[in-house]
Amino acid sequence: MFWRRLASRVPLVSAATVTVGGGGLGVCWLEEWRPPKFDPKKFPAPSYAGEVAIVTGGSTGIGKATCKRLAEAGATVYNLDIAQPKEPTRATWLSVDVRDVSAMRKAVDGIAAKHGRVDVLVSNAGIWAGGKLENVTESEYDMVLSINVKGAFFAIQSVLPVMRRRKSGSIILIGSDQSLVGKPEQNLYGMTKGALAQLAKSCAAEYASEGIRVNVVCPGTIDTPLMHGAVALFSAKRNVNKDDLYEWLQTAQPFPRVGQPEEVAALIAAIAKIPFVVGASVAIDGGYTCQ
Repeated sequence: MFWRRLASRVPLVSAATVTVGGGGLGVCWLEEWRPPKFDPKKFPAPSYAGEVAIVTGGSTGIGKATCKRLAEAGATVYNLDIAQPKEPTRATWLSVDVRDVSAMRKAVDGIAAKHGRVDVLVSNAGIWAGGKLENVTESEYDMVLSINVKGAFFAIQSVLPVMRRRKSGSIILIGSDQSLVGKPEQNLYGMTKGALAQLAKSCAAEYASEGIRVNVVCPGTIDTPLMHGAVALFSAKRNVNKDDLYEWLQTAQPFPRVGQPEEVAALIAAIAKIPFVVGASVAIDGGYTCQ
């Protein structure tokens, strides 16, 4: 299991070089390299002036960062989330449970009627579940599938009419590194994220000729409430020290830190604008899936 790999991970240490000269030996300590943080100001988003974007699950984490990124780029942003944001944002919050298809359609239809357009859908709402397959209950199965897959499927269906009328639109599904690789004791969650990757490909093949692009962004471990909740749950279930789990998460990928929500939001904002990116599964995982 992954926590057993902790012992095989060597933390970053300062390096020393030996120099010869001036009649003696000298030791020169090199500064420890640390992975840089992402600075959104150095990577401005393309303009979304006059455009309308819908983000599901936009009250926290990646969704919240995406709402902020798109709004700052000029978009009118709607956050469709069952939970109200804890702090004010530039996105308009609409209370929508993505499992409720009629509520989703009503919200999207209202936005389309008001603005006459929906340019971007970011289907981000999702939950995590872990554990052995034989221990998954039917109720857990139904809940995870209904949010992660059903929610995304009918969000796409809801925006299609207005996008097809305008022959234009960009749909971004939020997958996971588990859209691309398998992990032990992640059967239920991984299955849903794999489904989103295939959904993006199928929809892209069907609607690209009408000017509608569908892609999936596949984040690795990102510093979000979802990540912290997963750590807490795994720690409790397996009696593993949280600090050990967090240490492992920092070094589980070649780039030795977890990702920031703003990094994922920056990628989303870029991909939503690039015309030739169609049906792609784009990893943003610090190199986890290249191992």
